[in-house]
Amino acid sequence: MAEKTIKPGIKRIAVVSGGNKGIGFEICRQLASNGIRVVLTARDVRRGNEAIEKLKAAGYSDVVFHQLDVMDPTTISSLADFIKTHFGKLDILVNNAGINGSISNPEERRKVSADQVSLSMLFRSRSVEPVWL
Repeated sequence: MAEKTIKPGIKRIAVVSGGNKGIGFEICRQLASNGIRVVLTARDVRRGNEAIEKLKAAGYSDVVFHQLDVMDPTTISSLADFIKTHFGKLDILVNNAGINGSISNPEERRKVSADQVSLSMLFRSRSVEPVWL
């Protein structure tokens, strides 16, 4: 299949949070099958690497793993630095990560929402601009 690009010779870059299983994994597979370079993220390093190996075994070689916990600002910052250093841009951001358990405390619920939004805000603050689908 022909590589899909924004400009000729420039491959599109996608980050998928929670990409190690379920819908997130399938999103990674679909993006990779359309010629998009995929950064699969997961909280668990072992599970993330296993997901990458499955994709590579299926013939999708342009996928990489980076650890990300959307509730941990340190991992968000590390991912933003990784994207900026290795690719210099971000075209697609799929925020698929789920948070386990229910949150009954309204203050905690607000914090979770703010932390989830911080992923996209951090990318913007580091001159890595996602294109919203």
